[in-house]
Amino acid sequence: MSDEIDEVTGLSVAEMEAAAEDLYEHRDLAAGEEVASEPAPEIRSVVSVRFSRGELDSIAAAAAAAGQPLSTYIRNAALAAAVHIDLEAARRELRTALRAMGELDRNLGSAA
Repeated sequence: MSDEIDEVTGLSVAEMEAAAEDLYEHRDLAAGEEVASEPAPEIRSVVSVRFSRGELDSIAAAAAAAGQPLSTYIRNAALAAAVHIDLEAARRELRTALRAMGELDRNLGSAA
C-alpha cells in the first residue's frame, strides 16, 4: 500500500481505503431521513462530439476568429442550428419593415 499522503484529507491512501471499506460495510447503519430532491434547471450536461482533425482545425480557426473558446463556439453553433426559424413570418416582417421605410422616405422627401 502507498504511504503517499493526500493533500486534502491528510490521510494516506491506505487509511482512505480502510475508511471507504468500513463505510461501505456499514452503509445500512447510516442515520437520517430521506430528503426529496429535484435537480436545479441550471445543471448542465457534457456531450462528447467527434470531429476529424481537419474538421476540428477549421472549427478551431473559426472560434479563434470569433474570439471565443472552442467549446463556446461549438455550443453556440449547435444552439443556433436547433432554433426553428419561421421563414414566412420573417419575410412578412421584412416586407412590412420595407414598406414602412419606403413611406418614411417619401414623407421625409416631401418635407424637404
